[in-house]
Amino acid sequence: MTLSEKLVQLRIATRGATMCESLNGKQKNTLSLKTKILFLIRDKGLPPVDIMTILHLAKTNLALLTGEMAKDGLITKEKQAYDKRIVYYSITDKGKKYLEARLDIIETALRKAFDDREYKKAYDALDEAVNVLSFL
Repeated sequence: MTLSEKLVQLRIATRGATMCESLNGKQKNTLSLKTKILFLIRDKGLPPVDIMTILHLAKTNLALLTGEMAKDGLITKEKQAYDKRIVYYSITDKGKKYLEARLDIIETALRKAFDDREYKKAYDALDEAVNVLSFL
């Protein structure tokens, strides 16, 4: 099997492993863009162009989504003091709680699926995969 085939397998496998979103009480099998954005900005604010590049989003789609997220109190839109044209999105405490709730759902499922040794092995394998894929 080729690396490209393994990559496709990984993409398919991770969809089921990340069932943490809900809509009208029903779980969806993928992470929402909202959760992905919160994950990206949880440690530091990012400008829209970085988020669009990482998630392959159109500017309009990002603007609509972040507008809704700001309205919901999950993020803030901040302008640089020295140049008001430069905008950054930052996560709020409410956004951190929202993100942590989704990560906890995934983590709980993984802890149920693996014993400690298997969990460590899976963690190490995914860490290595992320290292390889970060170069693409």
